[in-house]
Amino acid sequence: MGKLYGVSVGAGDPQLMTLKAVGILERCRVIAVPRTNGESSLALSIAEKAVDLSRKRVIYLDFLMTSDRERLDRNHGELSAMLCRELEDGDVAFLTLGDISVYSTFGYIACRVEQAGFDVEVCAGVTSFCAAAAAVREPLCLGSEELHIIPCSCGDMEKALGLSGTKVIMKAGRKAAELIELIREKGLSDCTKVVSDCGLDTERIYGSVEDIDGEPGYFTLFIVNGREKFR
Repeated sequence: MGKLYGVSVGAGDPQLMTLKAVGILERCRVIAVPRTNGESSLALSIAEKAVDLSRKRVIYLDFLMTSDRERLDRNHGELSAMLCRELEDGDVAFLTLGDISVYSTFGYIACRVEQAGFDVEVCAGVTSFCAAAAAVREPLCLGSEELHIIPCSCGDMEKALGLSGTKVIMKAGRKAAELIELIREKGLSDCTKVVSDCGLDTERIYGSVEDIDGEPGYFTLFIVNGREKFR
């Protein structure tokens, strides 16, 4: 029986993939690629620039985009069963953007695969917010400062922006315009850095939300920091 590897491919730049991630992908015979709505996989395109996957068997895991818990549970069960069938014949690498421990679909699958009797191993990677902080050349936190990682769907973004320390706002998506307006209302425009498509050829860095031209893309991250020296 094989082992399921959760492989983090980093934030966009294939050079950010770890040596461990590259080694796992070179060894595994099957590469499992999560996707939604049949879209192409950014994680796969990143991995292909670091590892020759031409002779690998690539399978796609079609995750549902729905809040219906029953449908999601059924979908996750079906995808886990698909992976278990592959694992009967050898190791499988499951790709994910950034780090696999941060908002990854892998977590829904790994527990089911383990319950089915297969081993699971996780390979850490560079998160989008760490890569973004490097891109803007600012520390996320210093000394005893707090760091909050917040999805834009958290429910009470106004309360979240009032937290002390640095706030990293992820998964803004269609709520980006609403978030930008709230940042303005809170007087946080000039201490908010925005990075879109971090590590990709289309990367854009904004020193303030006022610098954003047009609608931010799907992979846009906001770093809100009240530190006095935050430029």
